Amino acid sequence: MVSSISKKTLAVLVGAALLFIGASSLLLTPQKAQAFEWGGRFNTVIPCFNAVIWAQTGAPRGGNYIWTPATATYANGPPSGAGQYGIGLAGPPYFCIVFPYPLVVFPGIIMTMLGTS
Repeated sequence: MVSSISKKTLAVLVGAALLFIGASSLLLTPQKAQAFEWGGRFNTVIPCFNAVIWAQTGAPRGGNYIWTPATATYANGPPSGAGQYGIGLAGPPYFCIVFPYPLVVFPGIIMTMLGTS
């Protein structure tokens, strides 16, 4: 029986195949979610030039959050005014262009999911 592939070459191919399968299985398994929960009373709500809404939220989990048209928004809609309460999940940082000239930009964190009262 004539073998055209040496044992060393076969070992390298098998090792590479196992490494590829292992690496691809890590990419296909669910990883930790990068969203975090937030919620509180909206102290300031500002509509922005780039079709988003910037909202400064108070306690208990306050901060500067940005509603976008891609936000999963429940029945009561996006933030509409100060005094309204909101709760949800937030993700990566984003920006709100308040005025295009002179350029005024407010930073915030995207609301990925929102429920308001």
